[in-house]
Amino acid sequence: MKYTAILLPILAAGAWAQGNPPAPPSCSASMLNGVRAVTLTGRQVSAAGVVQQILFAVGTATFDGVSAVTFNLTADTNNFSGAAQKWSGTYAIPSNCLGTLALVSGGTASFTLIPYNNGDAFTITGQDATYSYTGSGSLMPASGCLTSSYTGSYAFSANGYGLNLGTISTSVLQGVANGLNTVAGILQFNGAGGASGSWSVATNGNASPATVSGTYSVASPGCAATVSLTDQNNVSYQLNLIASSADSANFDLIGASAASAATGGFGVVFSGGGHSTFVYPGLAVQNAAGISGGTPPGSLFSIYGYGLAVGKAQALTPTWPTTLASAQVTVNGELAPLYYADNNALAGEALINAQMPLDIPPGLATVVVKNGSSNSNAVAINVPTAANPGIFLYGANHAVAQNFPNYTLNSGTTPAKAGSVIVVYFTGGGAVQGGSSIMTGHPTPAAPYPLATTNVKVTIGGMPASVDYIGLTPTLIGVYQADIVVPKLTAGDHALVITIDGAASNSALVSIN
Repeated sequence: MKYTAILLPILAAGAWAQGNPPAPPSCSASMLNGVRAVTLTGRQVSAAGVVQQILFAVGTATFDGVSAVTFNLTADTNNFSGAAQKWSGTYAIPSNCLGTLALVSGGTASFTLIPYNNGDAFTITGQDATYSYTGSGSLMPASGCLTSSYTGSYAFSANGYGLNLGTISTSVLQGVANGLNTVAGILQFNGAGGASGSWSVATNGNASPATVSGTYSVASPGCAATVSLTDQNNVSYQLNLIASSADSANFDLIGASAASAATGGFGVVFSGGGHSTFVYPGLAVQNAAGISGGTPPGSLFSIYGYGLAVGKAQALTPTWPTTLASAQVTVNGELAPLYYADNNALAGEALINAQMPLDIPPGLATVVVKNGSSNSNAVAINVPTAANPGIFLYGANHAVAQNFPNYTLNSGTTPAKAGSVIVVYFTGGGAVQGGSSIMTGHPTPAAPYPLATTNVKVTIGGMPASVDYIGLTPTLIGVYQADIVVPKLTAGDHALVITIDGAASNSALVSIN
């Protein structure tokens, strides 16, 4: 069976209608519930306007949705680098959204806390005995991160301070900032612990380009990463990152150069953010029907990229091979069966279609493509715990469906009659009866029928439709079918949606007469 992935456009939200202004905000403590990525900047300025002490920090803030909050941060200052800091305290969010936060453990400080985007993000300002702080928080991956969550190329920029310990007044603490600096460039992560890049550090207008390489590691659980890099002049840097978007496509960072042997101070400290330069690589691995949400074990997925294979090949045997066109795919190190590989499938972009091995546990997993002796970067994907149905499509969003009993392809010229049965093909259907008899890469046995074991609802044109059968398709691999009785509808194309245990499929058209 041939299948393809369709990318759906994102529709822009409409403007407010004239005469219908938005309702005033109404906030509460429950808006901030769970973990947010946090970045903070703290400064102490003398009466003469000299920055005496600085602090850059990244990490997490965990809110209980009621009143308690805990910060777990990594901080750089002009006196130390990479120090762990844990703060805890209380917060309150009134209906006008102008909230407060008070630290009582690990430090004493008072903040103004303002949530926005329904609590997905917030701003924070305040002070303690040393610093005046500004900062922000944002959503991060709900399921945590793997090493492969940081992968591909990220553009980043940061601002900070150059430190000069030899020319400052003795009345000022050693290590004080003595000049502004900016850092900008590209960081590359291979998804397996290797990092490299190029950047330019400009201090007081003097720019110094550098190429860097090194390693990184990711805390588990969590999404904090530590990156150790060395440039061509043997100057070492430590970066600390925290993923600041749900798909790990963005991160916040702090960085510092290595300590000076003479003074114990740092050459530069900085804080900023990075963004995936094109499409976050993890999004290039999709349910084979082109929907988001991941691929359950046993179902089909597609990989997009460049240089993934040599030429083009398709599985020609009932049992799928693990190598096609020189390409192999591993999920958590296990070889995945391949149906199709084409290095020029989409105007120069490569495509691989594969089956998710049945024994991959739900949660985050790591996917790598090997082309001959070359490995791709590793990417993190989500393997859902339950069904995530995706209907296969052809043409203009038309479902891949057959009219029973003659098995003609359902289309505008060959529509189905009300009361007849159409056979609709999809993937991501989840668990089935007799699942122990199904083997990764092998055709689904014809008996016993592998029925879906979950609650199913089907609508066509918004009307409920009866289902005669839903489960894996015998003799195929990773493909499900739903045998659906067509309700009485007007002639034309109508939207079909399959919902399994509350998870709705993409909307696909079927033709009725």
